[in-house]
Amino acid sequence: MAEAVSRRGGEDAFASAVTDAISMAVTRAGRDFEVNFLRSDGTGKLADVSAVVSSNTVVSVSDARPFIEQQSVVFLDNNTGLRAAGPVTVLARDISAGTITVSSAVTVNTSHGAYKRGEQSEISAPADITALGLPAIVNNTGTIYNLSRTTFPTLQSSVVSAGNTALDESLLRRIRRRLLVQTAVGTVDQFVMISNYEQYDRYTEISLGFRRFNDMRLDLGAQQEMTTFEGRPWLLSWAADTSIVYFINLGSIERGVVRPLSIDERVNMAWLPGSDAFTTLIKYYGENVCRQLNQTSKITDLTAPAF
Repeated sequence: MAEAVSRRGGEDAFASAVTDAISMAVTRAGRDFEVNFLRSDGTGKLADVSAVVSSNTVVSVSDARPFIEQQSVVFLDNNTGLRAAGPVTVLARDISAGTITVSSAVTVNTSHGAYKRGEQSEISAPADITALGLPAIVNNTGTIYNLSRTTFPTLQSSVVSAGNTALDESLLRRIRRRLLVQTAVGTVDQFVMISNYEQYDRYTEISLGFRRFNDMRLDLGAQQEMTTFEGRPWLLSWAADTSIVYFINLGSIERGVVRPLSIDERVNMAWLPGSDAFTTLIKYYGENVCRQLNQTSKITDLTAPAF
């Protein structure tokens, strides 16, 4: 088996196969970091269950994007944190249909959510255990870092609801204006836009008329230099929520690393009895820390083009 994976023979085959497997694991970890930064509320929840499922392997969820194939998940009650089903493995996701296919039949309802396995105690209400992402950082209500945003208004982000309407330039200018007026930021030179491809496609649609008037070139498709708003970079991610556009001072958010991503030397490689396979544990401990929360903002409740 090792020779087939590594395309090598002899004693080098196993080492080469292990190297390839670890490389793939690091790539998957990178995808997980991206999902965490863009979608995490701190509890490890990936999505809510959006329809009642009775003993079925296909589960309707609020958004299938955050899931990764071969990921282990559990379904917990969003209020009590008690386990409703799982653990199961995600075999496939259908972004257009908003469903995931899991390894065994589950029975869940709309009060449940799909969580990363092992993140919660499963005996009490979901708590902030995983690293915070933009949904938790960019907000104007509740608490963050155990501090009340009401008691300390400087911890509040600027949030504008689009009211279930499409993105337009007035919304983008409104969120920019709020930052300039409500804070002492003075300039938005260090700010960036962050969204999924759907909202950026919408932005290119509304800006196409202006480009056609000012640009005599025949190639009017989106180009690298076009990925901006008023000169501010517009960052794209497959994992971002399609109903939200962020406008933040990216320099104000730092990743505090307690333990960098690395192989756990205490576990090293463990043989799986009865098979020609070994397991390796790779760990990372860290937190996303925003030092200037009032220099973050978002537009919510946007309609998105069909996938």
